[in-house]
Amino acid sequence: MPRPDAPILAWLGAVEGDAGLVGGKAASLDALARLGFRIPPGFCLTTRAFDAQLAGLPSATAALGRLPDEAARAELTTAFETAPLGGDVAAALDEAVARLSSDLEALGASPVRFAVRSSGIGEDSSAASFAGLHETELGVAPDGVADSVRRCWASLWSPAALAYRQRKGLALDGGGMAVVVQALVPADAAAVVFTRHPVTARTDQLVITGVRGLGEAMVAGTVTPDTWVIDRGTGATVDYTPGDRAAGQAGAALDGPLLADLAQLALSVETGFGAPVDIEAAASRGTWFLLQARPITT
Repeated sequence: MPRPDAPILAWLGAVEGDAGLVGGKAASLDALARLGFRIPPGFCLTTRAFDAQLAGLPSATAALGRLPDEAARAELTTAFETAPLGGDVAAALDEAVARLSSDLEALGASPVRFAVRSSGIGEDSSAASFAGLHETELGVAPDGVADSVRRCWASLWSPAALAYRQRKGLALDGGGMAVVVQALVPADAAAVVFTRHPVTARTDQLVITGVRGLGEAMVAGTVTPDTWVIDRGTGATVDYTPGDRAAGQAGAALDGPLLADLAQLALSVETGFGAPVDIEAAASRGTWFLLQARPITT
């Protein structure tokens, strides 16, 4: 539980607290920003905001003790999806959305759109990734952020997330949920990189998967991406397997320079984190933005 004086909201790159306050995803994004890597600008509603919302929902608090009962799970998700945000949380969120919107408009963004992403306790850790199990919503307009936040909170108890905790022997209450709100990258391509081979565990190879456009379908496993195996020392492609192609598409999702830049970027992140990593990234106009970085899990 966060300390009583912990902030309700923190800006990425200036987070004061650990993953217990901002969740795994926000903690890794903050670390990337502090190391000088390019991430989409944004902020995090901390687990203190979540706790404040939970405190105002007595029926939801009672339902936590009845998990994994399906009726209790449904009661929790319904309560979080439908209850209005508490006053302090709503005010902090409105102010941050207005500030970020103004900053993006000054940079020429029109219309302003956000990515609203869950950041659970233990998420993106070396023990548990929760990849694709908690909510992410893309293309959210400023006036839709509050609703997206509520759905991210509720996804803490999605059937898949609850089953994952049971398999891992983790607390079923989830421990709390922070939520990241960032500028949406107008992605020409998206990619996932493992700085060691995730199947063979070879440390001399990187594996990159990529698709055109936004990468949520790839992360969720609903499309087959292009896959490259890259020699770590030379940067040469050892193997290439094409993925799904939309009608009229031809060629790989990532061209040679974009692929080479991403491989070097992933190795730099590994150096910064001091361990093999799994990163997600989006490319816009030839520039990579990091969306996530986490230790490679088994």
